[in-house]
Amino acid sequence: MTVKSMNKSLAMLLVLILAVSVLVLPTSGEAATTYKMTTTVESNIRTGDSVKYPIIGYYKAGTTVIFNAKTKNNWYRITYKGKVGYVSGKCLAPYKVQSFAALNTEAKKHLGKKYKWGATGPTSFDCSGYTSYVFKQSINKVIPRTAKQQYNASTKIKASQLKAGDLVFFNYGSGIAHVGIYVGSGKMINAQNNGVKYDNVSSGYWKRYIAGYGRVANL
Repeated sequence: MTVKSMNKSLAMLLVLILAVSVLVLPTSGEAATTYKMTTTVESNIRTGDSVKYPIIGYYKAGTTVIFNAKTKNNWYRITYKGKVGYVSGKCLAPYKVQSFAALNTEAKKHLGKKYKWGATGPTSFDCSGYTSYVFKQSINKVIPRTAKQQYNASTKIKASQLKAGDLVFFNYGSGIAHVGIYVGSGKMINAQNNGVKYDNVSSGYWKRYIAGYGRVANL
């Protein structure tokens, strides 16, 4: 092979390498890395990184997604059903490990805080305001606001399947009216009239009103 032919071959190889590089690099303004994020609200997926672009899908609140780039204006890119899609960073929060340890750590922070009907924290709570706050703050799990809604949204389980992190629901005679977080050993942590405290659900007052058990996160 002549020197001229070798130079021509090298030039063609260089062009090919540059072409491949362009294909794999992120578009202008995007940081090339991966981001594991959880949606905090129902989130639209758009074809570009602003609300002016068409919607091609959506994620439910509490969905964990790995995005492959982030734009300068705080939108996250993903491949969605074979298409490039973007979700606003305003709808996302960094993924938190979903474990009972994380949930329990957050739950215990609020021991002794006052009960107040309709309160969702962080200084006072009602029963479902407390459970929804704890799940959101600890593991980025969004659950419905009221005890009845939480009951309806949960996967129903038997007493024999109950484990730490599950929800215990109560009915005083007119439907689901109270909820607490099961912590093991027959106890729950809950916001009740005497504030945030531990209560025994395996005997005594609370046992007689148990309406069922639900799982909203597999911890």
